[in-house]
Amino acid sequence: MIASCRTTQKGAALLLVMLVILAASSAILVSRFGTAQFEARRAVATADALSEARAALLAYAAAEPELVAGAPARLPCPDLDGTGGFAPGEAHTSACGAVGESMLGRLPWRTLGVAALKDASAACLWYAVSGDFKSAGTSSAELLNPDTTGDFRVFDAADGNLLAGATAASRPVALLFAAGPPLPGQRRLSAGDGGCGTTDDAAQFLDAVAALGIDNAAVSGVPDTLQDFVSGRGADSGISDRLLMIRRSELADIVNRRDDYRSRREALGLAVTACLAEWGRHNGGGANDRRLPWPAPLTLTDYRVDSGYDDTGSIDLGGRLPDRVDDSAAASGNALNDVLSACDSVAVPAWTPAMQTQWQQWKDHFFYVVAESHAPGAAVPSTCGNCLTINGAAQYAAVVLFAGPALAAQTRTAPPLDVDSKRDVGNYLEGRNALAFPYVSGTRDLESSASTSAFNDLLFCVDTNLNVARC
Repeated sequence: MIASCRTTQKGAALLLVMLVILAASSAILVSRFGTAQFEARRAVATADALSEARAALLAYAAAEPELVAGAPARLPCPDLDGTGGFAPGEAHTSACGAVGESMLGRLPWRTLGVAALKDASAACLWYAVSGDFKSAGTSSAELLNPDTTGDFRVFDAADGNLLAGATAASRPVALLFAAGPPLPGQRRLSAGDGGCGTTDDAAQFLDAVAALGIDNAAVSGVPDTLQDFVSGRGADSGISDRLLMIRRSELADIVNRRDDYRSRREALGLAVTACLAEWGRHNGGGANDRRLPWPAPLTLTDYRVDSGYDDTGSIDLGGRLPDRVDDSAAASGNALNDVLSACDSVAVPAWTPAMQTQWQQWKDHFFYVVAESHAPGAAVPSTCGNCLTINGAAQYAAVVLFAGPALAAQTRTAPPLDVDSKRDVGNYLEGRNALAFPYVSGTRDLESSASTSAFNDLLFCVDTNLNVARC
């Protein structure tokens, strides 16, 4: 009887131990499940803040051409610091570095018309924008269109793999950063308008990976410099920064997919060509002197700079559309040294300031062929001996060509970050138009047709009486 009692007691004790172990295990599982849920909620909150900021930036880019006539789809400057008379959360538009200089600062939430967006650790979002894409007043780039490339590359903090930027087309144009909780050594102040704090030192928020030689807080102050950033997977990986990218294709879609894309480009092409024809009415030989300027070279030192579009002053009759035409003016006795900058808006009502701004942003897309019979060195009066034809018909003194969006096999990159593929006219024009260069004498037959997946050139013709039409 005593043995039986002792056996029962041992069994009860064993059961009690098992219950204690089960309870402890359940507590651990519940704790881990609760922690996982908590971390999941934090991740969602951070992702939501980044997504809202990205949507606000894209909306800003889409609105730029509507608010400022002729403007491209640019992104705002960051909120750089608390100086210069800028309110917290305001883009430092008039103090945003040099032309082509990429900038890093806080998200300009006030300029975007949103609240001060924060990640799950209550840190306000940070933001970097490539130099050519920033809306920065006089520090804005002189050329920005869907072919412009970003300056950023993004690597994975865990394995060092390149996440974005292996090619020029895939380099992000802007980055959003959720700093996450502070790492050891980082100190942050939470006061200030919007609760973003008074600490403007990016190093107190953004992290570095020494093994990769990348510091998210360190942006070069040198224009046209490739910038590397790193994306983390949480503080336990040694870096808490989470990144969200804005790609070139997203801004290109804002432009290329507009319902009025073609009509806008046609209006610009007609206005540009009208200014070219108007220039020809100021030659020294009188009303019968209808010579037109030489083109600018196909290969330029910097395709972004307006002043580079300068006539060749040679026998080359095909190239880029020029603005500066001092050599042509000297050869033809023309009173005007510029085609577009000096275009008379009274004589050409379509040539508005908005049109000039559009030309500035799209100038690398314009090509130009002048007939041998109407070049600056041709005889006067101007008559067609060697003129241009379109699809084998008519006679034209000059043709302006606008290259549409890059087709599948076309690349449009340029120094200083990339090889110069813009020098190759075949990366812009198609069919016989691409074969028209070089052109030094005789005739040329150019091609015009409906836009397809293999052809999207727009042609604008100047006839022998200097009349302009879409052709």
